[in-house]
Amino acid sequence: MEQQVGSLVAECIERSGLNARQVAARAGVSASTVHRILNDQVSPSVVTLDNIATACGVGLSMSTAPLATPAAAAAARAILDDRYPADVATVIDRWAERLDTWTDGDPVQIIEEAARASGVLHRPEAVRFAGEATVGRLASAGDSSGQRWALSGAAGLELPAFDEAVPLITVLWCEDPDAIRPLLAGGALRAASAPHRSTVVVAAAEPDLFLGTFERDRVVYAAPIQIAIDAISVGGDAAARAREEIRTW
Repeated sequence: MEQQVGSLVAECIERSGLNARQVAARAGVSASTVHRILNDQVSPSVVTLDNIATACGVGLSMSTAPLATPAAAAAARAILDDRYPADVATVIDRWAERLDTWTDGDPVQIIEEAARASGVLHRPEAVRFAGEATVGRLASAGDSSGQRWALSGAAGLELPAFDEAVPLITVLWCEDPDAIRPLLAGGALRAASAPHRSTVVVAAAEPDLFLGTFERDRVVYAAPIQIAIDAISVGGDAAARAREEIRTW
């Protein structure tokens, strides 16, 4: 999962040997500002972050990468699904505000933007497999791992039979991808050489992702909103089909 600014600043302060008030004074910002940053209540400017990092004795570097934030998909579910909890984390609330601003409340565009930002293929903890596997093999691995799990992406759109091959690209959400990795490795599945060459992506799900799951032919599937987000996120034929489907909602 991506690291929030607050936890990053907290690590810098801890390693500096200073307390938050001392760091604030050295950085030229108020102690209350540092407090709000630590609690992810504000989005600090790059200048403010650089001053805080320098005060802690570390350098600030920046890079770009595809967005892969679970909060974007969670925000879309919070907006569009009445079953989602009303009280959400600050980062989810912030993403909900972004999605609403970017889309003017259009449900189809909310799903599009959430898919673009949630980037399941690029999650740091994701386990990506290439090759062939049946839906039943994924379901059996999920059951054997002893944790909650749900299929999404292309499989969620097509709902194939238990013994049919999973379509590209299928997402297997679970609580701990490392517990499922050894259950799927081997046979016709191998580590994918690149994200877009994956057949199956096993990714860690936050608890609220399992709201609204449904079962068909011994297979658990994510809620339709999450399926659409993941299908568009992975691209290809799944994305095209998802776009056609959500326009009928």
